Order: sequence, then structure tokens, then C-alpha cells
Amino acid sequence: MYLLLQGDGQTAPNSRSITIFAGLFTIWLLLLLPTPALAATPAQEPTPLTLEMLQQRLNSPIKSDGVSTIDLRQLRIDLTNQNAEFRDQFYQQLQNRINRSKTPLGIDLSGSFIQGTLTASKLGLVTPLSKAALSPLLTPLEQEQLERDARFLRASGEQIRAVTVFRGVLKLNQARLTSTLNLTNTFFLQRVEALDAIFIQEANWFDTRFARSADFSRAKFNRDANFSHSTFLENAEFRQVQFRGMTNFTGTTFYSNANFTQAEFAQLANFSRIQWLKTADFSQAIWRDRSLLNKSRFNESLLLSNATFEKSTTFRESQFYQPVLWSNVSLLDQVDFSNARFAPKAYLDVEGLTFDSETAKIFGDAGEIGQVMYVPILEGNEDVLRNLVRNFRQQQQIADANKLEYTQERLRRQQLHRRLLAGVLQLIHHGALNGVSTNWVLDALQWLGLSLLLLLSKYGTSFGLVFGVGMVAIAYFGLLFWLLDRWRRRYPKPILPTYLETACMVGSFATVTFSGAITIFRTSEQPWFTLLCLTSLLLPVPLVLVGQIYQQGRYHDLLDVTYFVEDGSMRQFRLLIGRLPVIPRFPFFRDRYMPILWERRWNWLNYYDFSLNNLLKFGFNDIRLRDEHLPGIITALAWYQWSLGLLYIALLLWTLSRTIPGLNLLIYLK
Repeated sequence: MYLLLQGDGQTAPNSRSITIFAGLFTIWLLLLLPTPALAATPAQEPTPLTLEMLQQRLNSPIKSDGVSTIDLRQLRIDLTNQNAEFRDQFYQQLQNRINRSKTPLGIDLSGSFIQGTLTASKLGLVTPLSKAALSPLLTPLEQEQLERDARFLRASGEQIRAVTVFRGVLKLNQARLTSTLNLTNTFFLQRVEALDAIFIQEANWFDTRFARSADFSRAKFNRDANFSHSTFLENAEFRQVQFRGMTNFTGTTFYSNANFTQAEFAQLANFSRIQWLKTADFSQAIWRDRSLLNKSRFNESLLLSNATFEKSTTFRESQFYQPVLWSNVSLLDQVDFSNARFAPKAYLDVEGLTFDSETAKIFGDAGEIGQVMYVPILEGNEDVLRNLVRNFRQQQQIADANKLEYTQERLRRQQLHRRLLAGVLQLIHHGALNGVSTNWVLDALQWLGLSLLLLLSKYGTSFGLVFGVGMVAIAYFGLLFWLLDRWRRRYPKPILPTYLETACMVGSFATVTFSGAITIFRTSEQPWFTLLCLTSLLLPVPLVLVGQIYQQGRYHDLLDVTYFVEDGSMRQFRLLIGRLPVIPRFPFFRDRYMPILWERRWNWLNYYDFSLNNLLKFGFNDIRLRDEHLPGIITALAWYQWSLGLLYIALLLWTLSRTIPGLNLLIYLK
């Protein structure tokens, strides 16, 4: 046909297209039609277990991972009341075979469909927990394992408890259990495997001991799962497990790692009073109902990264000895850390934490919960810190909110430092000032101001730190003014203080400065840097001025009269926010001010009073500098302290506004 059509020059291309289309259509039909080789085979139904088959399997154990195991895989096992005769024979023959065996026998129920209650006491070896009454079938190693049980009888006169012992491996991989699973009061000497198992009814593992690893990965518990008061001596794997009923692990002890990654808890999950001696991993777990993790002990890390809490969660009275990784957690309801205890090495990593509903809140002991929260970097965590600050301000936990805000600004300073360093490297690379932009200068100024606020007040969150800084500054300037006013010259006629006044001044200066330094060391996270910052503000300019006046000497009228005068019209505690350090020149105003009394033994207190007036803008007497024959250097020193005082009083008032609960709430939440 192709040759015939080819004779027509216009029909040949159309013929070629039709041929290609027909070929593709044929291939498509062949792919859709089932062939004997590719046809899907229906899933085979489990073979019903009969007594004859059971006897054959009991007499011919298989080797599974080098261990003798009774092969009950891919079977339909009917243990219901309607099949009571088979059920009784099943338990009797299985238990007789296990009890007569000198070597441990495992049971492999993988892929089986089990109807009726599966009871541990009818499968294992029942033995009293007493040295004298232990079964002779147990090897010395197995007896040693049993003796590790806390219930093991050690003193005479106590009641002897019995326990069901599984000497071999128990495998329930991909098994489907339609009725209750009763494995209470059981001691598994070998590992337990229940990967992809489906427990349609309640699964009761109460008071069970797992001497080897227990793996329940991808299992489904459609009803309640009870593991309360159990003990896992080795790794416990619950990865991707679906707990659709209530989950109960109350009083359980995990001696090794416990892995609950990607687990889903549809109803109440009770993990109270648990001893987690190794890592507890709940990464990517989903808690759809309430979860209780209170009164537990976490010796190693608790991993909750990328977990989701849709309902309330409590960690009340729990103890944490290592970090709690709460990064990228999605929070839709409240979490309670009240009365929880964090060891010095423990902290709560909240990087990426999101508040995904209006009811999302975090509770904890005031002044403590904020101290243990940790965020490594600011990038990507601005909303995290903002939400946490607002969370604690709404609860009037001002100390916690301030701690987190201080953390935020400390991280911001680190961010600015990295940007400034990058700018310096850019300058070195270009080798010219053109490499430094205006933004770099603004970042440098912001970094400097932020550093001052962090070092001198912890960003307005520590009144004690601000108070300690003020004590050092007042004592320092008081000493300088006393020195300039009382120590003038030795020759030809000395103008010097008495020995008693010198001792009082130096001693008081040392006492106040030491007290302020102690306060700084108790309240600052970087006390040495705080002192260095304070020193850079207090030492250079004043010492240059004092050195200059002693170098050039003083030769002026009224040299033997004090530079300081006080308002003699009244003595009272005054707020001096509006007054300046030098008296005005108006004669009648000047008549109110009289020179301070040099000859009094308490005269040295006047210099502290003037320093207090100049820095804090209040004092007991209105003491100022005279306006006649006053060296300009002394005036410059007084104005320098007065200028620092404006900044200090602003810092003090700002800190008070952030630390007083009522005022704080009014400012930040209106």
C-alpha cells in the first residue's frame, strides 16, 4: 500500500503519518491488555492452621537468624470461643513443646491472621521470681537476666511473684490480630519483632520486660495500647507507628534508646513517670490529642524536631539533664513546663518553633523557663522570638520575656558583627575606601549602640546591672571632684585634705566601687566586657582633664576656697532633673548659694552628693559649681558627667519601664 500511495507525491506524506499513528495505537493496546506473564495474581489467603499441621510445625522447628523457631507464618489461627477445642489444644501442645525444649524456641507468627485472644501465659514458661524456685530449664545466663528484674525476690518473707518467660524470639511481623493481645507480666529474654503488625483490638503489654530489642516499626494499634510499667533493656523501635486508640506508657523504663520518629498518636498519649535513660526520639511525631509527659526523667536528649502538637501537652515536674530539641515544632495548643527542672547542660532548643493557632501558648515557672530557651541564630527565627516574647508578656512573666528579647538583640549584634566583618574583608579586597558603603557605617553605629545597651543593661532587662554601673560611676566621679577640690598644691602653702578625710574618701570609694563591681559580676553575662565598656566611658576623658590641670597648675583668685557651693536656703531630698551643674550669674540667685564646709569631718560626702546630682539628677542638697574664678577644665569635667547622666537616666528609666510588670504590660501590649 505504501508503494501504491507513493506514486502520488501529495498523498505519500499523509500515508506515512497514518502508518505511524496506527503503530503507536497498536503498542498502546498491547500495553493495556493483560498477558499471562504480567497478569496480577490475587493475594493468597492465609492457610487455616489445623492440629495436624500444628503438630508437624512443632516437631520441625526452622532456623531463623540462627535460632530454632516454631514456624507459624502465613496462617489463619482461630483462637475464638467458637473454636474452643482447637484453642485449648493449640496452647497445650505449644506450651508442652516449649517447656520440654532444653534450648530456647522462638515463635514466628509473621503474616498470620490471628482470631481470638492471644495470651502470653499460655505460650511461655511460667516461673516464680525466686532463686530457689526458678525453672531448671533456664540456663545460667537466662537466670542472670531474670535476676536483673526489680521484682526478683531477694529477701525472705516477701510474696513470690510469678512471671511468664519467653526464652526465644517472638515475631509478629505483618501479623493481623483481630482480638485482644494479652502479653502482660511477661519477660522476653530474646528480641520481639512486630513490624507492620496490625492490632485491631486492645494490645496489653502491661508490666512486660524486654531483655533484647523490641521493634514495632510501622505497626498499627487500632485500639488502646498499654505498655505501662514495662521495661525496655535495649533499643525500643516505634518508628511510624500509628496509635489510633489511647496510648499508655506510664511508669515505663527505657534503659536504651527509644525511637518514636514519625509516630502518630490519635488519642490521649500518657508518657508520665517514665525513666528515659538514653535518647528519646519523637522527631516528626504527630500528637492529635492530649499528651502527658509529666514527672518523667530524661537523662539524655529528648528529640521533638518537626513534631506537631494539636492538643495540650504537659511536662510538669519532669527533669531534663540534656538538651531538648524542639526545633521546627508546630504548636496548636498549650504546652506546660511548670515545675520542670533543667540541669546546667540542659536547654530548650526552640529554633523554628511556630505558633499555628491563637490558643498556642507555652507555660513555665516565671523567671526560669525563659532562661533555658535557646535559639542559635537570628535568621529565620525573628517570628519565633517575637511570638515567645509576646507569649510571656501576656502572662506577665516579664523576666522570661526580657530574657528572650535580650537573646534576640544579642543575636542581632552577632548578625551585625558578621556583616561588618564582611565589609572589612571587602575593603581589604578592593584596597580602597570605596568598598565601604553607607550601610556599613550605619551597621557599625547600630552595632556600637546595641553593644552598649547589651553590656550596660542587658538591653534594658536588668535593673541590677544598671544599678551596679551607676554605683561605679558615682563613686569614680565623686573621687575625682574631691581630688580636684581638696588636693590643690603642696608648695608654698599646702592646700590638702586631712588624713582622716583622705582615709574616709578612699575607703568609701573602694567600698562603693567594689559593691558595684560585685553587682555587675552577678548580673552581667559578660562582666569583664561590661567593665571594659564602662572603663572606656569613664577613664579617657576625665583622666586627660585631671592630668592637664595638675600639669599646668592652678593660679587664680579664690584658690583657697572650695569650688562647690550649696543652696543654703533649705535641706531636703530634691529631684534636680532640670538644673545645670554651674550656678547662674544673677547676683540675687547667687546669694542663696554658700561654699560647702571644708572643715567638717563629713565634708567628703558633699562630693558624692554632687556626683549623685550630676548623674542621677536627684540628691539631698543642691550642690553646684561656683561661677567665679573656676578653671574651665573642672567645668568641662562636670559637664561631661552631666551629659553621661542624661544618657544614664534615660537608660535607667527605660530599664524600669521594661521590668515593672504593670507598666511593662501597658507599654508593650496596648
